[in-house]
Amino acid sequence: MSLFLNVDRNLAGRDFVVGDLHGHLQQLNKQLREVAFDPACDRLFCLGDLVDRGPDSESLLAMVDQKTYFGILGNHEAMMIAGSENPETALRHRANGGDWFYRLPQAQQQYLVSQVRRWPWAIELDAGGRHIGLIHANVLGGSWPRTLRALAVIEESWSSGVSLEEDERVANTAEQFLWDRSLASQLYRRLLGLGDAKRTPAEYRRLFLERLDTIAQAEPKALAPFRIDGIDALYLGHNFVPRPVAVGNCHFLDTYRGEEGERLALVCLSESPGTTEPLS
Repeated sequence: MSLFLNVDRNLAGRDFVVGDLHGHLQQLNKQLREVAFDPACDRLFCLGDLVDRGPDSESLLAMVDQKTYFGILGNHEAMMIAGSENPETALRHRANGGDWFYRLPQAQQQYLVSQVRRWPWAIELDAGGRHIGLIHANVLGGSWPRTLRALAVIEESWSSGVSLEEDERVANTAEQFLWDRSLASQLYRRLLGLGDAKRTPAEYRRLFLERLDTIAQAEPKALAPFRIDGIDALYLGHNFVPRPVAVGNCHFLDTYRGEEGERLALVCLSESPGTTEPLS
């Protein structure tokens, strides 16, 4: 499968997008039941990081078929791939919730890596006349077309099975699209004015929610980094936000850490074209 996947409009049902799952299949199934998700006609697009931390990483990987349940590569899937290649990276993956992977038989590890290596790094979806971009962490230079060109450059190398860490072009592209936090940093520091002070998660949550109104009042110059060229809307995971938030045409959906009272950001693209409000 290509690093870029172009998906046609769903004429039979609805399309949903969800933020980072991190092994929480039970929570996903609960929320899919609430919206009467029908796998016979509806589709679910996952923004990467399906694995690690939660109890059901392997089941979530098995769920992805790129027909009804779509997955794009996230940095945790990348750590899984790299950890299978490099013992030092395996230690890093274990420390970030990946211990489940190394308890599996070697043959199963190799099978899961072979499957995940076939996932796209970016998806473009036709949502009824609007073109939606899906990527885990960030795009290149605020441009969707530049992002797709960068993926095309490494397509052949990645498909040939090169190491995620040892091939310089692949590693640099992964750093930008799977790991980069610069957009979220600008959201927290510039738009919400949270600066660099160290705070507890509870303090971040409180201040984030208190200052959300500043986004609507921001000057156009401050919003410029969040206006991605060449796409109508961009949906991202990777960077935790206490609730789904739209800035420019960027939609941040990584809301769930398994804490009490939290919910996955599950958005219906077919019914809610102009909002990131999660479905309840």
